[in-house]
Formats: sequence, structure tokens, C-alpha cells
Amino acid sequence: MNLPANFPLKKVMITVVSVVIVIALIITGVTVAVNGKAANATVDVEQVSNISTQYWGDQSSTYGNATSDFVQELYPDKEKAISKIFVKEGDTVKIGDTLLQYDTTKLQLKVESKELEEKKKKYELEQAEKELTKLQNTAPHVEPVIPEPEPEPTPTPVPESQAELYTEITEHSKPFKGAGTEEDPYVFLCTEDAVLTKGFLLKLLGVTDPRATPTPTPTPTPTPSAEPTAQPSEVPTAAPQPTVTPEPTAEPTTAPTEAPTPAPIEPTEAPTVSGMAWFKQMTFTKTNETGGESVPTPEPDFTLPDGPFVARFEVHEQDNENLPLVKGWQMDGDKISAGFFNEVISEPDDIQMPDLSYADPGISYDTGGSMYTAEELQQMIADKKQQIQDLKLNVKQAAHDLEKAKLDLENATIKSTVNGVVKSLTDLDTAMSTSSPFLVVSGGDGFYITASLNESLLGKVHVGDTVMASSWENGQMYEAEIVQISDFPNDNSNYYYDGSSNPNSSTYQFTARIADADGLKNGMGLDITLKAASDNASNAIYLFKAYIRSDDGGKYVLKVGDDNRVHKTYIKTGKTIYNQYLEIKSDTLTEEDYVAFPYGTSAIDGAKANGMEENTDENDGIDARGLDA
Repeated sequence: MNLPANFPLKKVMITVVSVVIVIALIITGVTVAVNGKAANATVDVEQVSNISTQYWGDQSSTYGNATSDFVQELYPDKEKAISKIFVKEGDTVKIGDTLLQYDTTKLQLKVESKELEEKKKKYELEQAEKELTKLQNTAPHVEPVIPEPEPEPTPTPVPESQAELYTEITEHSKPFKGAGTEEDPYVFLCTEDAVLTKGFLLKLLGVTDPRATPTPTPTPTPTPSAEPTAQPSEVPTAAPQPTVTPEPTAEPTTAPTEAPTPAPIEPTEAPTVSGMAWFKQMTFTKTNETGGESVPTPEPDFTLPDGPFVARFEVHEQDNENLPLVKGWQMDGDKISAGFFNEVISEPDDIQMPDLSYADPGISYDTGGSMYTAEELQQMIADKKQQIQDLKLNVKQAAHDLEKAKLDLENATIKSTVNGVVKSLTDLDTAMSTSSPFLVVSGGDGFYITASLNESLLGKVHVGDTVMASSWENGQMYEAEIVQISDFPNDNSNYYYDGSSNPNSSTYQFTARIADADGLKNGMGLDITLKAASDNASNAIYLFKAYIRSDDGGKYVLKVGDDNRVHKTYIKTGKTIYNQYLEIKSDTLTEEDYVAFPYGTSAIDGAKANGMEENTDENDGIDARGLDA
């Protein structure tokens, strides 16, 4: 920019510097104010352990009955082989004593088989999900708009044929049109096996018939002498004859004699021609069958003119010249040529089919969606989704079977679940044939609970877990320890009534021993609560949701730092339990940490934590964060 010479540049510089200084002062003031507010602000804090909880898994409910004479019965299992039995009939056993040992080799093979089955089901599910994605990305076929068909015109009546149909074309055959020229040839209506006679061909070519009877002429006869040739004698004839001058010869000429009349040429057979017959024997006279002498043919009504000319021979549908041409040929007397002029319909090209020899017969291949309508695709997608749901159930069932096989392997050693006596011990074959237990242990001390649990809890509820039971009659609560879980499902699910469970799933009987059974009676009904622990549930922290806030960076808490001031700390969260607590999945927060309520005027980053001193006094020199004071 060009400024005038007298422009006050000094004033401009002063103005720019002043604006910059003002902006810097404003920013500094705001910063100081904010820092001062944070430095002077205090916020109450709470220890994480006081505002969090732990999650031990879902609770499930069932019911059972108390019994004072519990019996442990072991039935033979075809899938298990016993390697050793440690007791005999009449032995006294206590809870935890080993009764028998199953062969682990067969159980290990069963586990491996179930693992392969689970992998197979998962693969089938993955393939079905891929096929669903392919169907969802397939464009439907759009039907082309078909115009309304035009009404067929009233067929024009075909006029009757006016031409004569020939199977043999002679020099007396009459064409139904044409002038015999190359532009307008004679046209004959004929059949496919029509033949051309020699007389016609001679007319076509413009050649005179050489077999016609010639007029007799005198022939001079030489006189045998050395004298000059004498004058020929006259032969009386019906008509004057031309005079023939004999050629001079060394021999004496003789007197001329009358020339003999040439004999008629006998007809000969025309050669046989394969295909369409082009030639046929044709005589110009007929032989009298009785006298053997030739008689003249009756005079025809029409005779073709002498050629050469051009003729065309046509074969029409229904032998009618007004209908489409089937085939035809043409002959030119000047060129001696013939050529078919009917339209030749070429055969269709070979259809090129895609090579699918490499394709998997179990997989259907489409052509970009052009073969399915929108309705068909919607139905196929719905069917595929249903198939995926079924496959998901199959995967869950396979996982359940695998878990059960692993439990069988883990529980290959069978221990006593009661304090009692081995009442009976029979051989496996007898027990198998009578469907009775082969080993029975009868207990007589304490009370036991017999109830059932859902198959979904197998692997989550174990022998040794504690259950809570409440009596319907006396209202008391009892604590019991699970001592046995059956390997076989119940015949029905009447023992299980947890409304959140699938009514179509199987249930398994379990037995729990009550240590303090005051007030219980034999056969008394009990409500039972089971706790199914989830994976690493006890290690997770579930913080009260009110102490968690979020911004563009994610969820965070105001956590107390080493300087006893709160600072914004981002965290990773998981599931929500009891609608009030959120799982903390990151390692940035422990139960010993302190956090502030993240709402309010004093809940700012850098505020001083209030309440730390009280916790320091209570812990004898150790602050709430577990650090030396």
C-alpha cells in the first residue's frame, strides 16, 4: 500500500501497539482471574469406596424342600468309564471323601469333540452373516415396463391362385408373369420336385432342335472316267433342289444319285441327376403303340418364344403365388447361370454360458441382484435373519455342551456330599439293566436343601457356593453350602420358577447342606436365592453415576491429585447396574482415590480439595489416597 509522503506513520504504529497491549492485558486478566478463582475455590471430596459398590453377579431364584435324611446316589453313565472305586459297602464316609475316579481320557476326548462342534457352529454363523450382508447389498431387479399390446390387424384374405402349378416345365408351359428379360424374367409356379424338359431348355438357350426332320436334297454322284465330269442327271423331286458343284478329284466322277432320306434319331434317356431333377427325357413325337409309326403331337395352346430369355422358378406356400416364397431359382439363357434368391435364415449364434465348474455347489451365486425382485429379496433377508437367530442358539447350545464337558472332566473325581454310610454298591451292568444307582450313600445328620437351577447357570454356580434360603412357615433365613450339582437334567422344569429364565431350557438338581438348621422340619418348603458370579465381577468398581460427567473429550471425574487439588481425569466406563452405578474399566481410579461432585460453581479444575484433613487424622498420618502425609 502506498501512503502519502505526509502520512503520520508514527501515529499508526502507536495505535497498533496500543491495541496489542490492551488485548494482552485482557487475556492476562482473565487468566489471573480464573486461576485466582481456582486457587481460592474449595470443593468437597468423597472417597471412591464410599460412593461405589461391587457387583457379584446376577441373582436367580428357585425353591426346594428341606430333608433330614439326604441320600447321595450315583447312576451309571455310558459316556464315562470308571477307573477306580475307593469305597465298599458298609464304609463310613464324610463330606469330601473320595468315592470313585472316572477315566479322564474319554472325558478329554469329549471336551475336544465339543470344542470342534462349537467352532463349526460359529463358522456356520459367520457364513450366514456374510450371506445376509450380501443380500442386503444386492440391488433388486426392476421389471421393464411392458407396453400395451397393439391389437392384431384383421388378416387380409389371401386371393386364390391364378397361376398354373407345374411339376414339369416344357416349351409350352405358360409363365404367370414376366417378359423374359433380366429385369423382368418369366416366372413359373412349380413344385419342389419340378423338372425342366429338354425342349424348354432349348427354348431358354435359343437353340434350334437338331432332331427336326430335314427336307431331302439331291446328292451328286461322280462318274468313274478320266473324262471331265459329266453334267449331273436331274432327280425328280417335289420341290426344286440346289445345285451342288463337286470338288475335282483324281478319280473319275460318277453320275449323281438320289441322296437317301436321313432316318429319324431315336430318343435317348437323359442322365439321372441327384437332388432336384433338372432334366427329363422328352421326345418331340409319340410312338404309336399299335403301328410303331410316329404320330404328330397335338398342337399346344401356348409356345414359348425362341430364346435366349431369363426364367425364374418359384415354390410358394400352399402352391399359391400370393403367399410367401419358400424357395426359388433363376436361369439366364445368355449366361447359363442359376442361383437361389430365397432369403436364407441364419442359425442363432451359440449361447455363451458362464463357467461355474469352479463354483461351490453349496453356495448360490447371483448376478448383481438382477434375478431377484424387491419382494423376493425382502423375504430372503427375513429368512436369513431367522436362520442367523437359530444359528446363534446353536452356538450357545454348543458352548453350553462344551462347558458341561469341561465340568465333567473337572469333576472326574467323585466325592461324598454327605456324612453317612455306603448303603449299597452293585456292579454297573446290573444297575444299567435295572435303571438303579450302583452306589448309594445314606446320611443322617443335619438338614439338606434339594432344588434345581437353570442350565444357563452351569459354570457360574459351583459346588461350595453359598445360597440363601427362607422358610415359608417360620420366616427365618438359612445359609446353605452347595455340596452337589447333578450331571443329568431333570425330567421337567417344575422346580425352577425364575421369571427371567427361558421356560424351554433344562434344569439341573442341586443339593445344599444347612449347617444351622434350628426351626427346620423335614419336608419344609424354602425360597432359595443363588448368586451367579460373572467373570472378574469382583474386581470392577461401580461408581455412583452422579460423580461422572462428560464433555467433548469423553467421560471424566474430578480426581484429587498429589497437590491436594482436583483435576479433570478421563475414564473408560462399562455397563450400568441397579440404574445408579457405572462400571469403571480404566486403571486411573481406585477405591482409595478421592473425587469431587463435578457440578456447581466450585467444581472447577484446580480447586482445593476439602475433607482430606479429616481422613488424614482418622488414618494416623496416612491420607485418604494411601500416601504418607
